[in-house]
Amino acid sequence: MIYPAQTLLRVDMSSGKIEEEELPDSIVEKFIGGKGLATYYLYKEVKPGINSLSPENKLFIFSGPLAFIYPTFTRTVVASKSPLTGLYCDSNAGGSFAIELRRAGYIGIAVEGKSDGMKCLEITREGGRLMDCEHLRGKTTYEVGEYFRDYSVLTIGPAGENLVRFANIQIDLRESPKTRPGVAGRGGLGAVMGSKNLKAVVVKGWLRADDLAGGVDKELQKELTNKYLKMLMEDVAPGIGVGGNLPVLRVTAESKILPVKNFQLGSHEKWPELADDAWGRITVKRIACPTCPLKCGTTVVENSSTTERIEYETVAMNGSNLLIFDRKALIKINTVLNALGMDSITMGNIAAVLMELSEKGGLREYKLQWGDVEGYVKLVYDVAYRRGIGEILAEGLASASKTLKAEEYALHVKGLEIPAYDPRGVVGMALAYATADRGGDHLRAWTVAAEVSSKLTMEELVNLTKYLQDRNAALWTLVACDNIPGNSVKPPDEMIRTYIKMLNTIGFNYDMEEFLKTGERIYNLSRLFNVREGVSRKDDSLPPRFHQRREDTGWVVTREDFEKMLDAYYVRRGWDSNGVPLKETLDKLGLTSIV
Repeated sequence: MIYPAQTLLRVDMSSGKIEEEELPDSIVEKFIGGKGLATYYLYKEVKPGINSLSPENKLFIFSGPLAFIYPTFTRTVVASKSPLTGLYCDSNAGGSFAIELRRAGYIGIAVEGKSDGMKCLEITREGGRLMDCEHLRGKTTYEVGEYFRDYSVLTIGPAGENLVRFANIQIDLRESPKTRPGVAGRGGLGAVMGSKNLKAVVVKGWLRADDLAGGVDKELQKELTNKYLKMLMEDVAPGIGVGGNLPVLRVTAESKILPVKNFQLGSHEKWPELADDAWGRITVKRIACPTCPLKCGTTVVENSSTTERIEYETVAMNGSNLLIFDRKALIKINTVLNALGMDSITMGNIAAVLMELSEKGGLREYKLQWGDVEGYVKLVYDVAYRRGIGEILAEGLASASKTLKAEEYALHVKGLEIPAYDPRGVVGMALAYATADRGGDHLRAWTVAAEVSSKLTMEELVNLTKYLQDRNAALWTLVACDNIPGNSVKPPDEMIRTYIKMLNTIGFNYDMEEFLKTGERIYNLSRLFNVREGVSRKDDSLPPRFHQRREDTGWVVTREDFEKMLDAYYVRRGWDSNGVPLKETLDKLGLTSIV
């Protein structure tokens, strides 16, 4: 077996001790890298019931085995017990960090404990060391990126330091980034870093590709690389469009599933102001992650306002959802959220609830009107620094809505706020949200493309949701970029087969069936983590609003239909009626000895 550089760097923030650990081949064979290894170590090493922001929680940062050996495998998986949901959470991001980590000889980093003062972890040829970084306390993610300009930088902003429960982690965010910045946005993993007094991890690798894959058949490697690059340019580049997933807004608006006024409506007459062609007119630069020919990073400028990275979810949740249709305003909102290090999906949800409460007279001392850009930007700062009502909102929507007596307006699943697709128009997303392993999430299974192009039966939606969850869990072990299969104008099966062939050149022995089985294994293990934390069928549910008819279309997900779909999903998964994996399922997936 080749299995290049399967070394884990363990960092104890409390003692300052840093050690290297070789991963067992038996674990690598089952879990590969990325999401797989992160899930395995979370399950094995994070004790049930611990406080997510305590020193006992651990933060895992993983690359994948193909990074720097083949192009585009540049994403980094960050995982921990979420301070927002109290459950399993992983989030992945682009940028150069994964490559530099591999070039430093590591597949991942495990961080535990808590430092007495603010630290940064530096990894170079000289080794790993914790540096005093008190001078960076309070600095924005942009400022930290500039300070460590010669490194790849994984960092938090002030929101992470202040333990905002939906603080995110930024990668390579700078004023003029050379490569596409990345963000591990969901679940509050930035707060976990903040709880450990870890401001940043900075890496400067030195190994060459040949050092990582000296045993690979060079002719086969070249053949697979050329085939893959050809598929990228012919099948994926046309679907990327203006980049940043911005073309999706046109799809959701025309399908009437675009969030408007806290999901009260599904479209708005001003949506063309936020469509891909409108952003295309003000795009000044397209940038890519290292080794990737697809420039999906979008830098936009309007009236001297600039932002380095803007995505569909940010535009929809902070634009149409709040009745903000001014691109310059959204550029500012995006930049502020990035600088402070906060999840734009969660923040957009929270602001929408406040705006709806204000409209309906539910807030007496604090008012925030639909479309109020200045008021919203002020709110973002108040949340990041826990000032005034920001102290309540920094706990996340589930907690804040209870305090504000606004639970009927709060759209979340298991504490994670809903992203920008109304499931009353694409019912598969209802099941996807309810059963996603990190709470209300669209990336585990994005059924939108299939549903807007054809009418699917309940059985087909169940099968599609499970398939996408398993497939994506497997892809994120590599770690493959979800933008690539997601934007392919052809079914991505042939591309995935190419990925498997690449994986087999470095010592694995997979076919499509075994690859998908790996994803299923990982997805079941993350479910077991959540079951251990108390999750059951009652939690695989939708927010009440989605069981109410929409006033513009009359669409609804009835409770009866949803429960039938959930029943069928559990059967398809091999789980019992309460959502717990059956013993025969664990046996089939090789999990019995692990759990």
